[in-house]
Amino acid sequence: MTTSTQAHDAHAPARTAPRPLSELAPGSRAIITAVGATASTAPSAASQRLARRLQDLGIMPGRPIETLRRAPLGDPTVFLVADYELCLRKREAALIQVVDPATIPGEDPSTSPTPDRATGHSGQEAR
Repeated sequence: MTTSTQAHDAHAPARTAPRPLSELAPGSRAIITAVGATASTAPSAASQRLARRLQDLGIMPGRPIETLRRAPLGDPTVFLVADYELCLRKREAALIQVVDPATIPGEDPSTSPTPDRATGHSGQEAR
């Protein structure tokens, strides 16, 4: 019985469906696919305003994002997006849908333009 469980886990498909940013572990990178209410919730006026504010802050579909660290009690979380760090509460991060960069055709997660934290440069600027 243990063998069948191990075999099942070994053959489990990689998770390719979008998931909330709030589920992304520290040190993990993802690509933003949507900003707003999830399919399981009806968009409220407050969540629509928050989604607009997040987009104003640079949280846009297609942009890479990385979870840097979580507060000791798990909320809030600091994310690296574009060239700055952004701190979001779990309920705010839950409005952002992301996917693993490896699931996007042509996207190489090892070359994502994540800026160097010391210099603020991604190292991929034109010379």
